Amino acid sequence: MRESGTRVFSPAGMTAPLTPALALAYLRELSLDVRAAVVLDPAGEPLAGEEAIVARVRELLASSPPGAVAAAGDLLVARVRDGGAIAVIAGDFAVRPLLEHDLRAAADALATVAGEHPET
Repeated sequence: MRESGTRVFSPAGMTAPLTPALALAYLRELSLDVRAAVVLDPAGEPLAGEEAIVARVRELLASSPPGAVAAAGDLLVARVRDGGAIAVIAGDFAVRPLLEHDLRAAADALATVAGEHPET
């Protein structure tokens, strides 16, 4: 046990980005009510998740500026640094501000380009 007031320092950051499947698992673990989720690569092709929502995600991406989490009804989409995207369909019991925060965190840690993430 460490003494009170002892500072903890870890120079190592995250060692590897999240894979698409791990990013979706992360969101489902954190959120109370995610009905569906998908990760798209920069070309808009699905890498993990439910393909049934891909058309809605592409439509929202085309009509929203890059940056913050885009929303259209129950659909929330965050862009990934490499041009891909991660999206969820929020259920009635989802805490939207928290889900938006978690979605942005997952997008920041996600690598959707095939060569960028380790096999999992």
